[in-house]
Amino acid sequence: MYSLLIKNATVIDGSGKPGEILDVAIQGDEIVNIAKNINSSAENILDASGKYLTPGFVDLQNHSDSYWQIFDNPSLDSMVSQGYTTILVGNCGGSLAPLLTHEALLSVQKWHNLEAANINWQSFSEYVEQMSKTAFACNVASLVGYSTLRRGIVGDQIRSLEKNELAALKKALQQSLEAGAFGLSNGLSYAHEIIISELELFELAKIVKKYNALFSIHLRSEGGEIIEAVDEALDIAKNTEVNLKISHLKLRNENNWHKFEDLMGMLDTSYHQGVNVHFDAYPYDTVWQALYSYLPKWAIEGGRNIMLKHFSDPTQKNKILMHLNNSGVKFSGMQVASTANKLNFVGKTIGQIAKNLETSSEQAVLHLIANGGSEVLVFEKNLNSDQVNQIITHPLAFVGTDGAGFSANIKDKLVHPRCFGTATKFLKDVAASKAITLEEAIKKLTSGPAKKVGLKKRGEIKVGNFADLVLLDLPNVADKATYENPYQHSQGVNYVFVNGKAVVAEGKQTGDLPGYTLRRI
Repeated sequence: MYSLLIKNATVIDGSGKPGEILDVAIQGDEIVNIAKNINSSAENILDASGKYLTPGFVDLQNHSDSYWQIFDNPSLDSMVSQGYTTILVGNCGGSLAPLLTHEALLSVQKWHNLEAANINWQSFSEYVEQMSKTAFACNVASLVGYSTLRRGIVGDQIRSLEKNELAALKKALQQSLEAGAFGLSNGLSYAHEIIISELELFELAKIVKKYNALFSIHLRSEGGEIIEAVDEALDIAKNTEVNLKISHLKLRNENNWHKFEDLMGMLDTSYHQGVNVHFDAYPYDTVWQALYSYLPKWAIEGGRNIMLKHFSDPTQKNKILMHLNNSGVKFSGMQVASTANKLNFVGKTIGQIAKNLETSSEQAVLHLIANGGSEVLVFEKNLNSDQVNQIITHPLAFVGTDGAGFSANIKDKLVHPRCFGTATKFLKDVAASKAITLEEAIKKLTSGPAKKVGLKKRGEIKVGNFADLVLLDLPNVADKATYENPYQHSQGVNYVFVNGKAVVAEGKQTGDLPGYTLRRI
């Protein structure tokens, strides 16, 4: 007798081939039979007539660790409610291990206040062991963050590594990969990774290649210098043959949109020349950004304390203001999503704040950064929606949330609606535009990212794979989250199964936490 039998579903198996009406039988956490008509008994039988059964979605670009949601909210509501059954954390240079010194964890402070954090691990092996004792609603895998490694060695110093320091960093990466890390992530636009040389990146990429792991890059620039930034990433992949994934690919600010054809041409050409490159994207035209990242690079080198010293020096402050004035960024329209010090500015635009302070928007930016603590996040609408659609439906693209698993019941700050609606918005948009087939769209959410990161027995509906499944009422699939009210679950996601157990049933979360902590083997 099966533990679960799903009957009469239109199965889109994640491989890209056309859907077919089939029955799917599950025993424990495994898919054990797929056939036209399975006439066997089961503990639970689900009639899925008229519904579409797909593999569970895989999010390669997730921050549920850096926002601390894997501990504060292990039900990861906003992820599983839209169909995600596996998330990859440790992105954009910040991971929760290894912690070579106490300063290493500061790599994630731009996303979450760490004052009350309870840490009882150091090595990546110890971190995975601790994670394995924690119950989650979905499966959790992790990369190692470059900034976490580097800050564990040099702290807040922004400088080149000494030979012995680079050796220590390489050893820590190797030990982490052997302990189950799925690869290495970089956040090259952030304060403590700006200084990282291409030579340093080459050295680490060689180790990642040796272990056939993932090399994930948050580009140095997503605007004026994006061509140079992509060229750097592609050069590393070409010369090391590493498995490269570019994080949240986008082209920011209207004065840079004309570079789109060149950008996509570079990626296509490199791929056809044998470079193992893909990218992820989200279907929104608004970014969710750390406010300090809009400052000139020299102003944030050395960390927050050095940055604040620049603010107090009239000459340096004027140089920063001049940079902001000439950046082409429309700061007045930015909306404040959160601050670490709980300033009463959440939901207001910087223009409104500037008016209240009787100052310029650029001056208000510095005020917010100085007084809002280490975490000041803003929304900025600065992407071309047509380009966003072309990027996310491109053959090399996967769908990533760049978000985290938040609870709909805790609304202490604004979060990007992509945390609640990325997958469903993508499917709704594709159904409307017909830019790609439904089968191609599902592949971008499932087997594509699963194979890219090296997940075993996940991403496709086939016998022997883990029973990570999503049952969709496809005509009704839609996102509901907005920037003003992001805490709204998607509709049309009827059931979500993780390792054979329902975490969403009839559109509501069950409270079960059957997710596994995954290790790269």
